[in-house]
Amino acid sequence: MKRLFLDFVNQADGKRRRIVVPNPKTNLTSQQLSQAMDMLISLGAVPTGYVKDRAAIVQTNTNEFFNLL
Repeated sequence: MKRLFLDFVNQADGKRRRIVVPNPKTNLTSQQLSQAMDMLISLGAVPTGYVKDRAAIVQTNTNEFFNLL
């Protein structure tokens, strides 16, 4: 499963916020992500005082050995 992590940090106290987007497009650029994060900040989707910190696509693989239910 691929997920896009958009990380924001509060410069005053160091607290962090993360927005997770499941199954992101594969052809995203750093410029597109930076602009999207700026838009989230300007629209108030991220609390006041937070700035963009990091954007990363994370892929996880699960190897299930057994499922009892």
